[in-house]
Amino acid sequence: MLVFSELASLRVVRDLRDTDMDSYSDPFCVVSETNAGMARSRVWSEIGRTEVINNCLNPDWATKIRAIYYFEEQQRLLFEVFDKGTGKERTRIGSATLLLHEIVGAKYNRKTAKLFDEGKHYGNLTVSAEEIGEGRQESVYFICSATKLDRKDFLGKCDPFLKISRINQDNTYQLAYRTRYHEQNLNPKWKPFEIHINQLCYGDKDREFLIECYDWDQDGNHDLVGSCRTTVNRLIKKIDTTLPLINEKKAKKSKKYIDSGQLHFHKVYCWMDYSFLDFISAGTELEFTVAVDFTKSNLPTDDSSSLHRVDDENANQYEIAIRSIAEICQYYNRSQIFHAYGFGARLPGDNLVHFNFPLNTETNNPDCHGIDGLHEAYVAALNTVQLSGPTDFAPTIRFAARQAAALPDDGTKYSVLLIITDGVINDMSRAKEEIVKASSLPLSIIIVGVGYDSFEEMKVLDSDNQMLCSNGKYAKRDIVQVVHVNTNSLQVPSQLTGYMKSKGIFPSNIPRPQDSPQHCRTTIEGGSGRGSERVRRLLPAVPCQDVQQMHIH
Repeated sequence: MLVFSELASLRVVRDLRDTDMDSYSDPFCVVSETNAGMARSRVWSEIGRTEVINNCLNPDWATKIRAIYYFEEQQRLLFEVFDKGTGKERTRIGSATLLLHEIVGAKYNRKTAKLFDEGKHYGNLTVSAEEIGEGRQESVYFICSATKLDRKDFLGKCDPFLKISRINQDNTYQLAYRTRYHEQNLNPKWKPFEIHINQLCYGDKDREFLIECYDWDQDGNHDLVGSCRTTVNRLIKKIDTTLPLINEKKAKKSKKYIDSGQLHFHKVYCWMDYSFLDFISAGTELEFTVAVDFTKSNLPTDDSSSLHRVDDENANQYEIAIRSIAEICQYYNRSQIFHAYGFGARLPGDNLVHFNFPLNTETNNPDCHGIDGLHEAYVAALNTVQLSGPTDFAPTIRFAARQAAALPDDGTKYSVLLIITDGVINDMSRAKEEIVKASSLPLSIIIVGVGYDSFEEMKVLDSDNQMLCSNGKYAKRDIVQVVHVNTNSLQVPSQLTGYMKSKGIFPSNIPRPQDSPQHCRTTIEGGSGRGSERVRRLLPAVPCQDVQQMHIH
């Protein structure tokens, strides 16, 4: 078996060509990796090889081959099967290539490919992927705020942040986590955060840890507002829901001193650290929707500077963005159906500016099969619509939110909205409002900027520093990522797991399609060749209504 993110297991080859004259072949497999691209420019690097199994045409290898999995990259794997000869001699039986995304996104993380050599079929290779690591780590997740903090700045209020520290065996302190600071706020509400329980209290839920509230200063000399101590169990059992922040220096100076503010714990839960791959393995699928900007700031398609200009020589930036992200997402939905819309254009025979119109304008059907179908719909729309404006996001986000709200609430589906745009957003306040409303739904929004603008204004929608706020209401979690077309780092995995945690959905809770017994997932350990059902380490799910406000980043 080959095991692949720290992933993977190569398993079972059937009906190999026999290359030995007087016995069966002695097969082994060499696995190499490269980034996907033009075949002529690929450079393969070996990442591992299996043991040799003597006299066997149906080998089941025990060797685990490790590869690091990246959601945002196209990782191509080459599997070469050889027959071991005498000494260093070997005879090539056949080879196959697969994308790691194909294996991870396949049912039960298992993919079968045909082995070919010089155009002839010489057997089948089955590869399965299994996430491996050092075991699950338990973490503690906090949602907390403070009220009535002391003013620390002469001209301002307070820029508070929290430091959470473990109390070591020798009563020294080890920093476990630091929140971001809130500017000019005496009643801050911090973005939810997580701390591994070993870093917090050596895994002992009855061991105290220290929480300090500081006023941030640019010169690094942060002023202590106050501190308190508690334990994980006291927080989970809601014994400690509000704690006074005590400043010992102030307490010694005045007998009338009470506290320097209060720290409130709204939600505290312990969770196992399930990964994106755990949910994909359990059956979660991505529903992918693309929304293309057809506003006139892109310039007409017959203009050589148009961002929508299509020619046979070079792909435009919209085509690059669509293809690069769709190539990743397609493997996490077995139907490979993409929902494609446009916004900011006038349709034939209609003088109105439309938002959320299907790119398939003739059929009025937004569904496109595969990347080629998505690209064909985009090109067809370019030939039929009239670029207009304005660049409004709110209708598109509202529409995507309705779609996400209609998905099952059992974790089987998660929606990804890709907005590709070239310019400054014209309805920022309404877009913020729609994002905040949608932040509790199974939805991630990727805003890809094309062209030459900096898109700094649009980054306000990305809650990297603090939770997005609209009309006094804060987003439940961060669901937006703003990137340039050349950026290859996507936050979908962390946003998906954050949603699952906020709803109390564990991988074991996700319903599987009914299958025959022979399709049950197995893992082969060591060299015995015996299969055993994969066992997950689980904690009971927290009731959904108790974690609606939770966000994990």
